[in-house]
Amino acid sequence: MNAYVEDLFSYLDRFETRPGEFDTEAFLQTYNGVYTVFEALTEQRDKAVELDLFFVDKIKQTAPSKSGLRLLTIQLLISFFEAEADIDGQSNKGYLYCRSLREIKQDVPYFERHLIPLLFNDAGLTGNVKLHRFFLDEIARYLNKYGSRLDANLTPETFDGLSDPMKFLVLARRRLLIGNDLLKDRTSLEFHLLQVKAFPKLAARNKAYREHLSEWKYLQTDSFWTKLSGWFGEFTGKLGGAFSSWKYFRLVIRQRNAAYLTYTIIMILSILLAIYVPMKWSAYSGEQLEDLENHATELQQGN
Repeated sequence: MNAYVEDLFSYLDRFETRPGEFDTEAFLQTYNGVYTVFEALTEQRDKAVELDLFFVDKIKQTAPSKSGLRLLTIQLLISFFEAEADIDGQSNKGYLYCRSLREIKQDVPYFERHLIPLLFNDAGLTGNVKLHRFFLDEIARYLNKYGSRLDANLTPETFDGLSDPMKFLVLARRRLLIGNDLLKDRTSLEFHLLQVKAFPKLAARNKAYREHLSEWKYLQTDSFWTKLSGWFGEFTGKLGGAFSSWKYFRLVIRQRNAAYLTYTIIMILSILLAIYVPMKWSAYSGEQLEDLENHATELQQGN
């Protein structure tokens, strides 16, 4: 087990000193490999104490605040370790040491007021989208499991009063707790935010915001034909309303935009008629001439 922890801290060193050689997928697999043994350590107390002391030694070698990735990794992993593997208070030295370095001692306020803003700081993870998504889900998972209860009936007004990073934490917690199809629920917060076009506004503020919303499919874009159909439906509706009353029609066409549109349509129709009518008349004349010629030929043959 110590070898996995050693590898994990090696990846942190590489991220800080040789970022071009950092392997995101390998780092995440190693992190998950370390985490998966925590539950088993509840029955292997000697190994839990040994791993805890090894954590302390590795953490003390380099300041956790050296990089955003190091701080997020250590604080999250050691918090999970204390919550899941330390059942007797004998393997929490790493957790107590990390907590002693914080200005905010309690986990939930520390995660919400320090780690989440750090995560959404552009320099925190140097723009690594996979790491960003992973740690947002990890923080959301920890708070759902060990933090304060999430308000499933959060109102749009309350949501709007949150900071942008906290909005994404709430959305991530809701997805983990309630499910991924919240846009289909007309009573959900997410459905309301979609209707008032809150998601595009959020996405425009920050690249990380846009990445998360796109991944969650909260940024819905209409196709050209959908937009055209919507515009045509709206136009025909207005046009039908305008013709419902002569007085209302005169009022509408006197408005500048409506007048431009009306006159443009009239001009287009006039041009089309100017082309169509002569063509039809020429075709009709040609048919009549052909019939006369055929009739004349028949008469000559009859004589």
